[in-house]
Amino acid sequence: MNKQINLTGWLLILAAVTFWISWFLMPDPGTTDARHILEIVKQSRIAVLLSVIIQIISSVLFLVALFFVIKIAALQKSAMIGIVLLGIGAMGLCADAFFHLLAWFMTDDSVTIQEDVIRVMGFMQAEGLVFLVPLLLPFFIGSLVLAIGLNKQAIISAKPKLIFVIAFLTGLIGTIIANMIGDSKIPGFMLTVLGLFAAGQIFMGIEFIKAVQKKKTIAAPLLS
Repeated sequence: MNKQINLTGWLLILAAVTFWISWFLMPDPGTTDARHILEIVKQSRIAVLLSVIIQIISSVLFLVALFFVIKIAALQKSAMIGIVLLGIGAMGLCADAFFHLLAWFMTDDSVTIQEDVIRVMGFMQAEGLVFLVPLLLPFFIGSLVLAIGLNKQAIISAKPKLIFVIAFLTGLIGTIIANMIGDSKIPGFMLTVLGLFAAGQIFMGIEFIKAVQKKKTIAAPLLS
């Protein structure tokens, strides 16, 4: 059981790290302007392709980690809701990678960036988001709900929960400030918010690993 708990912790850490790296590799994350997306992707095609691959890997790692969480813990209602939401979010994360893959292909030298291509990308960044956003939002909400549920069961500390709350507040305040100054994009803002969510997930993983170490520390005197 200790090995499974330890593995769960490392899976969560790897999933969170690859999640943030995938967005770090994407130029200007968070933008929805079709023409701008095609222009910046064309300048960073290798990084974007790597981002797609890493984002898919991250979504897989999250799902595997969630299966292990269910296996090693008798979860109460709130934690199970968090598991379901985060699982849906992982699917959304994977689907989002294919949005990026489409942008990557559209900037290939064999494709001429003209109005028809921009219209397709515009659709994906407007009407297409109607299908994607309901899958992606549970990723962030589920992270917080899961942290709250696991904390209630004393499986992890309150640190991950607090980090997720800070991430949500940072996103909200940053959006309000951007609207007030009339600038929809604050440099590095989106990457910072995503980094906070990744940090919360990393701390959840660390809490699982620390739980195993505590068990070993308690058991050592008893075995001596």
